Amino acid sequence: MGQRIVRIAKKLSPDLISDLIHDEIAAVVIEAYYPAHLCDLLSNNILRSQDIDPYTHEVVEDDALLQKYFGVDRIGIPFNSTYNAANPEKINEYYREASVQIERLRAYCEHFLSPIDKLRLELDELFIPGATVAHFQNKKMLAGIVRISKAEQSYLSALEPHFDALPPKYAELDAQLAANIYLKVPDVGGELEIWDIPALTPFTQAPEQWRAQLPVPIKIKPKQGDLVIFNCRKPHAICAFLGEDRITTQMFMGYQLEKPLLLWN
Repeated sequence: MGQRIVRIAKKLSPDLISDLIHDEIAAVVIEAYYPAHLCDLLSNNILRSQDIDPYTHEVVEDDALLQKYFGVDRIGIPFNSTYNAANPEKINEYYREASVQIERLRAYCEHFLSPIDKLRLELDELFIPGATVAHFQNKKMLAGIVRISKAEQSYLSALEPHFDALPPKYAELDAQLAANIYLKVPDVGGELEIWDIPALTPFTQAPEQWRAQLPVPIKIKPKQGDLVIFNCRKPHAICAFLGEDRITTQMFMGYQLEKPLLLWN
């Protein structure tokens, strides 16, 4: 299968959302989606935050779901950290923190519209039948996590690709996308790699040395303020980089036929 294109545009549109959902394009880049001066304001407030914690990704090894650290920190608790949680308090903590993190991100933006709020509004306006914050367990979820990567640990994210897929016990999705807004980007490296293969299922187990078995990836070099949306059930990775921190704010978008997009982290 040949590589599909990466669509570059100045604004999001219903056609672009539909093309992503139906795998007609590999990714879309909306240039300068969030103004540079607001990216600087938000980044500076994020880096002063006392609420930064390690960000882990779910991986399947020997039929067990594990959380692994790849050198990325976060503000906000990801829902995947609650998968198969034996302690109900871990799940309760996620829901307690969801509204706190939404307000926290807005506070970092001071009196300006946050990038995630901007995207949520536009998705609801553009996509028929709309978009809404998810409630997989009958509780409103977080939409809008912050991710911070530092150059000295960026090689950890570059070693092997991963993919993100919501377990079907929470919701049966027909497609899952990831939306990333780039607040701070390094000058050298930090590209997003996407392997344009058919979307994987939540039950796929990534093999060892996966990168060597995959075709040549698509590489996207985001600029400050860019929005990138892609199918996160495809393998993806972040290239190592040099220089300043790489800071993004992100959420997942779940598609079900003839239903609103579901937004969460």
